[in-house]
Amino acid sequence: MNSQERPFLTIKEVSKLLGISVSTINRLIKRGEFPNKKQLSPRRFAFMKVEIDEWIKKK
Repeated sequence: MNSQERPFLTIKEVSKLLGISVSTINRLIKRGEFPNKKQLSPRRFAFMKVEIDEWIKKK
């Protein structure tokens, strides 16, 4: 299953998709300027693809 079919993306996938670093993504989250990560399991977090797509449309 590729990232286009899944409803969620890892931070590395989001970084590659947007062309910005993981550090920049984390900084934007801290400032409230980027969608928050969702907890999938005790040690796994991901972004909802729908929220990332909406964020891209707003930019």
